[in-house]
Amino acid sequence: MLFAILLVYLALPLPFPLHTESDYSHHSTPWWEIYYGHKYLRPIRRPALGSGLKEQFDSANFDFDSRPLAEVRRVSLSATGDLMFRRDLAGPGGARLWDDVGSQLFGADLAIGNLEFAVNPKCVIEKTLRFSVPSEYALPLLGDPQCGRFHVLSLANNHINDSLSEGIASTCDFLDAQGIAFVGAARTKEEQNRVGIFERNGIRVAVLGYTFSTNNIPLAPGFEHGTNLVRFNALCDEDYEPALIHQHIARAKALGADYIVACNHFGIDLEHYPPPRLVKRSRDLIDAGVDLIIGHHPHVIGPVESRVAPDGRVGIICYSLGNLTARGLVFAVQRLSQIAHLELEVGLDSCGKRRVRPARFALTPVYHSQDKVAGQVNNRLLPLSLLDTHPEALSLAQRRTLRALRKRHDEVIGSPPGLEIR
Repeated sequence: MLFAILLVYLALPLPFPLHTESDYSHHSTPWWEIYYGHKYLRPIRRPALGSGLKEQFDSANFDFDSRPLAEVRRVSLSATGDLMFRRDLAGPGGARLWDDVGSQLFGADLAIGNLEFAVNPKCVIEKTLRFSVPSEYALPLLGDPQCGRFHVLSLANNHINDSLSEGIASTCDFLDAQGIAFVGAARTKEEQNRVGIFERNGIRVAVLGYTFSTNNIPLAPGFEHGTNLVRFNALCDEDYEPALIHQHIARAKALGADYIVACNHFGIDLEHYPPPRLVKRSRDLIDAGVDLIIGHHPHVIGPVESRVAPDGRVGIICYSLGNLTARGLVFAVQRLSQIAHLELEVGLDSCGKRRVRPARFALTPVYHSQDKVAGQVNNRLLPLSLLDTHPEALSLAQRRTLRALRKRHDEVIGSPPGLEIR
């Protein structure tokens, strides 16, 4: 009987998500552990019952305004989801990590990622849900000498406080030493109030970062500024307070930002679709002045959508770009991610008014492959497009995996007008 129940548990996917605020670290009841365990085996593939979200996402339009502008200049942005550490990346196993995606990711004028751990050599923690690592584990994830590196990393995520305030400060120090900008974490209150502005080809891009949680590890008293904590996933609107984001939006505009990017660590673990309340809150942020939301945390990919704000701006929301590199996630769908590519253009419209607008938006689906050759794990980030361009470079097992992942990607993303898949 127990065996039969287990078979049903493993074989039957849950059709719709439950109404929950967060993920495994926030619950300890046996029922929640069963629910989470099932999602780990079979991520939930449908949005909330009756939400209509699938139809809304499928009808999103990425055919942007193409009316001619004078004196046009362009800037390219790229963004990834979670960068999770792996010990084997620090050795020969990470030598080819960036070979297939590095040039298009780091070739952008501004490359953005999310560092999903603390860098703290004085307090190394490698637990299932708690990560604090030495610098040699982090270095391979910053980029590649031949392909380039990230320009800015968001540190606002549920693991940045895993070794407390010492780990937050140490991670900031580490990136300072590497010459890579960071957002979403701060050593001082003054640093929290700063807004990162990156000027590229005459366009000033502001990058902000926020996290829904610190995994029930409170920020130390007096160090509440350590990361930008905003309860995006809260079940009740009364518990969701975006005032800090609005302050940063106002600050970015005061500093002359032309375009505002928010790296939001939010969403529900192992669910492809965001809950309706998160969709509403994300759209409200677009209306409030954010132009692009880069979402991560659920450990599976999510949909993307465009939204026309009341002032006429076209905002873009990526609800989850997934894990670019994965740790402790063994199933292929948990190692499927997306690299987002955005081309912005600035110029003068027919009235002589300066305009900054999105010109093209694309996604590159990527699989984190971990193949063993002569006992050595080789980590590679494989674009699904290799199935079409260089199938001979893939093993038979890799081709099968990438075909299955392409079906899942197409199911979640759909085919909104104007959206490019590379």
